[in-house]
This record gives sequence, structure tokens and C-alpha cells, in this order.
Amino acid sequence: MVSIFKKYRIAYWGIGIAIIAIMVSVIFMFPDMPWYFNLLDVGIALILVYAEAMFFTKLASKKLAKDVLPLYSNCHVNEYINELKRLFDKKAKGAVVSLYNMLLAGGYEAVDDYDAVYECAQKLNSKSYKNEYHRCMINYYVQRDLIDQAQSEIAEQRKLAENIKNPKYKEIIERSIANAEYAIRIKQGNYEGAEEYFSKMLASEAADSPIGQASYSFSLGKLLVLKNEPERARENLQKASDIGGDTKYKKRADELLLTLDSKD
Repeated sequence: MVSIFKKYRIAYWGIGIAIIAIMVSVIFMFPDMPWYFNLLDVGIALILVYAEAMFFTKLASKKLAKDVLPLYSNCHVNEYINELKRLFDKKAKGAVVSLYNMLLAGGYEAVDDYDAVYECAQKLNSKSYKNEYHRCMINYYVQRDLIDQAQSEIAEQRKLAENIKNPKYKEIIERSIANAEYAIRIKQGNYEGAEEYFSKMLASEAADSPIGQASYSFSLGKLLVLKNEPERARENLQKASDIGGDTKYKKRADELLLTLDSKD
């Protein structure tokens, strides 16, 4: 994670090298000290290097959250994808590869590139990202109308969700499952409970950001079109269009609005 930001990478390596240099210097300055003194010296150096790594990882995470993630939240998704690529491409290693592809998949989903979502999902190899793999594949299968495969992935994710200890993350996963299940029902012509669900989501923390508002406004507007309630649909679709930036929610809302206009 530290490697994606140049200034943190330079500082991390500079301080790390300084710690090792001091450790070696102490050993040569006191050659007659007992063996356990050298062991203590090495132990302290390792602890300091570990603490330094944790410190810079935290700084990098905060910078990512401050400078990059808001691009997604505010519906500047193509800029978000480009910035992720600039920061992570050829730098991501180990578990960071999964983090990168998880973030990238969210961006691709928001701009309707589900082939890219699928490719990112295949790179979520870290065990701790298993839930994110299933979430990506559920959305991919729903979008491709592969309902049996989507339901199979939902079943797998439900099993994993039972063991999630973090209540906030568990709520996010359960909401993702509910979104997919309502999408499947609507595709099958079953609208029962969907309006209430989308309205509830629009009033919840899930819609605190512009992209959350755009997503659920579009879903509600599309549902109301299907229920033949054009005026109520228009209100929600217009909201999705107004705040949707470069997302699929604006694009699809605009398409539905044109269809409604043609019928007036």
C-alpha cells in the first residue's frame, strides 16, 4: 500500500535504511558486548521497522480515502478509474492486488463495463476478499441475466456473511445481497416490496453519497416505469440524471426519460 504514493515510499525506505544503519553501527561500536545485546539491538530495529510500515500504511490508506474514493462517491467514476490505474498499476503486490481490483471493479460496475468487472473478480485471490469476489460475480451474473448462477453466488455469499464479525461490513454485504435479489425479482416480473425497499434505501446511510442517491433513485424510477406510473418515475429518473455524473445511472435514466417523453 505504501508503494502507491511516491512521497510515502521514499520516506518509508529512507527511515527503514536509517534504522538498519543505526542497528549495524551499534553492533560495530560495541563489539565486546554479550550476544544478547546484539539480539536486543536487532529486535528493537525490527520492531521499529514494523511500526514504521504500519504508520506509513495508515497514512497511505487515509490519503487514498481522502483523495481518490470521493471521486467515486461524487459520480466522477472515469476519473476515479484513471486515478486508481495511475496509482496502482505495476505497483500493486500481494494482498494490495486484491484491494486494487476490488476498488476497480466498483468503478467498472458504475460505468456499466461488466466484462471488466468479471476480469477484476478473477484477480481477487486473497482469502479476505472472498466476499468481494462473490459480490462482483453476483452483479455480473444479474446483469447478464444468468439468474441461476447469480443465485448460486448469493447462496455462497450468505454462508460467508454468517462469519463476518464487523457489523458495518456485514450490513454492507447483506444490503448488496438484497439489492441483487430485488433486481432478480424485478427481472422476473415480481415487483412486490421493491418500491418500499428502494424508498427505504434512499432514506438510509446507503444513499448518503451522490452515487448512492443516483443508484437508488434510478432503481426506483425504473421500477415505477415498469409499474406504469410515469410521473412518479420521471421525478426519480430526473434526480438520477441530475446527480449521476458519468455513471450508468445517469445514462440509463436519460434513456428512460426519453422513452417517457416520446409517449407524452
